[in-house]
Amino acid sequence: MKVVRKNAKGETRQLLLKEYFLNAYLIAVLKKVGDEAARFGRREPELTPLRVRSGS
Repeated sequence: MKVVRKNAKGETRQLLLKEYFLNAYLIAVLKKVGDEAARFGRREPELTPLRVRSGS
């Protein structure tokens, strides 16, 4: 879709739509990176050895 009308600032509607979708894409990418960084930074609790009794 191509709209050639300009607003008071001289920006075309097409430019504003591209900017909107670019911002939405960047927000989604940053959220994904943040989620992966949080998952990577989460440490598993260290296992402690347990004493095992013999079966005899």
